[in-house]
Amino acid sequence: MDRTFAPRVSAALLGRWEPVYRSRLHYLVTWNTRGRKPVLKDRHLQVLGEMITDLCEERGIALLEVAAAHDHVHVLFGLGPAQNVASSVRELKGKTGLTLMSRFPELRVWLGGNLMWDERYSAETVSPARLPKVQSRLRTLHVPPLPLAQAS
Repeated sequence: MDRTFAPRVSAALLGRWEPVYRSRLHYLVTWNTRGRKPVLKDRHLQVLGEMITDLCEERGIALLEVAAAHDHVHVLFGLGPAQNVASSVRELKGKTGLTLMSRFPELRVWLGGNLMWDERYSAETVSPARLPKVQSRLRTLHVPPLPLAQAS
């Protein structure tokens, strides 16, 4: 029996080994500002979306959708079997809270302290069949209303 592999397979085996998995759990996670105070303005929401995207890319979290309002954040992401939702949410809430507070000192005044987010969060699993529906709901959930035409 010949045990030699094709050159492409041999090269792949010499590289860094990473487990191959076919399962991924998708979560819809929601958390609030402390006291559910509506302190997040458009400038904060823009920076928050960029930070969540960058953090998910760094941590290997498959980000599907982010939607935020003035007092809460929704994040839809997928995790592999070696990742857990509690650690992922802790990373997202911790890093974004610290960065927002340092970049925008007015948030510290408006919230009356050093904590950005409420300590609780909700997490629900989303089946692959429901993913498109949840994504479309999040896309339309916090879209600013279109300005109405002025009557002449």
